[in-house]
Amino acid sequence: MSSNKNRLFLLILVLSLLSGCFGGGATTPVRYYLIDPMDYSSNTVKAVRELSVSIIDLHIPQYLDRFHIAKRTNESQLEFSEDNQWGEGLRKNLLRTLARNLSKLLSTVDVSTPLNRSSSSPDYTLQVDIEQFEQDVDNKIKLVARWQLSGTQQSEPLGIYSAELQSEQTVEVDNYDQMVSVMRDMFGELSNRIAESIISQES
Repeated sequence: MSSNKNRLFLLILVLSLLSGCFGGGATTPVRYYLIDPMDYSSNTVKAVRELSVSIIDLHIPQYLDRFHIAKRTNESQLEFSEDNQWGEGLRKNLLRTLARNLSKLLSTVDVSTPLNRSSSSPDYTLQVDIEQFEQDVDNKIKLVARWQLSGTQQSEPLGIYSAELQSEQTVEVDNYDQMVSVMRDMFGELSNRIAESIISQES
């Protein structure tokens, strides 16, 4: 009786080892990404005085507000990568990066967000609405955004602006390093346009 139990035990052990060899290969590690701030060159626009700017909100579509990186496979279909994800929520990442980009472009440390409030009274308040920001069906990055700029003394906004950007560079298939790098450059360009809209109010 004990010999039968031993045989059964050995059979289960062998089957377990075989299933590990043939059925359970190593999983692909998840890679995590962030949209980092830009290193702007010295010829970018600069404000004539040190400004205080408050980013009240930055809104992104619900389908982008998740950790899996999205790209379009056709005009009405999305694909989310299991193996390539954002290192933090994309909205928080973009808020933090926009603040740092504007701080460099406007030569000021006083750029606040809902994540990092300032005690000073802002010269300008900013609301940003990103309508699209992902790899499109043509494998180029598309960024569509609107933003509203307001002052502290006026009841009406100083201006409502929009930008529709598309990368010149085509992203290689499943090259997420390249995709995120291009997204960083494009978000840097959007930040530059927002800075220009602020500086235009100073003239």
